[in-house]
Amino acid sequence: MKSIARRMIRTGTAALALALVTAASLAHAQAWPTKPVRWILPSAAGSAPDVVARLLGDRLSTVWGQQVLIDNRPGAAGNIAAVATRNSTPDGYTYFFAQASTMAVNPFTFKSIPFDPDKDFAGVITIGLSPFMFGLNTALPITSVPELIAYAKANPGKLSFATSASRNLSHISGELLKGVAGIDMLHVPYKGSPQAAQDAISGQVQIFIDSIPTMSAHIQSGRLRVVGVTSPKRVPGYESIPTFAETLPGFSAVGWFALLAPAATPRDAINRVNKDINAVLAIPEIAQRMHTLGMFDGGGTPEGLDSFLRTERAKWQRVIRDAKFELE
Repeated sequence: MKSIARRMIRTGTAALALALVTAASLAHAQAWPTKPVRWILPSAAGSAPDVVARLLGDRLSTVWGQQVLIDNRPGAAGNIAAVATRNSTPDGYTYFFAQASTMAVNPFTFKSIPFDPDKDFAGVITIGLSPFMFGLNTALPITSVPELIAYAKANPGKLSFATSASRNLSHISGELLKGVAGIDMLHVPYKGSPQAAQDAISGQVQIFIDSIPTMSAHIQSGRLRVVGVTSPKRVPGYESIPTFAETLPGFSAVGWFALLAPAATPRDAINRVNKDINAVLAIPEIAQRMHTLGMFDGGGTPEGLDSFLRTERAKWQRVIRDAKFELE
């Protein structure tokens, strides 16, 4: 009888402890947030990521009753912002508004980076995917992706493609096309999109690769001939432009923004942020504004984002290795 009583006491104590932990967790979830929430950005104020972050942050500030503070930390290809997030207190109030280049490209283009993209962060939600478009000089006898590939094969090394910088994702998407299609093109990096676009229009280079917002003005003016988009499916508003995947099955090269948290952030905070951002992204006026900014297919689960990040890193590691990049 005494042993049974002792077991009952132990069982009751364990149940009480579990109930207290559960109650504390629920209280935390219901109370959050009790102070401003900080999003650390690896880009400057006024940049495309900053515009997207403020668009969502303003709406979430209303939902949460607490301000979303945008903390711009540009520099070192996003590494500064990543480290600042990793080193912050993992209490559910600091997040990294990450970009593809920092989390999926830097690990393979730098000799070393001061953070571990796998271990130092937990996925919260995909903010959006940002495809690229290939705009061609209109004097080229090319009107489609198959014609582009055929022309490049017939004229190896004679096509050059411009991007707004070296080692960014538009550059690496060009390298991906070279590898998948088996063609040879010369990359010409610029310091920004305007001059790269102008030189493609004038014929100094033959191809300009950039995001949809940058390319849209050239589509409307007809100064560049856009033959393909790098997303797996056609883009809303630009349905007449085929994907590269329609010619090269499985081809995908998209930039993206995602919200990440320091690895030890409480799961209930991550889930709450995920739920509320999913709801905001579903608001028609927000979705339309995101499309105008070249962002599509945001939302999903934290687990889905973690899986996506692993896939992206593995893909870009192969492309960068095959392109034989010299490490910084």
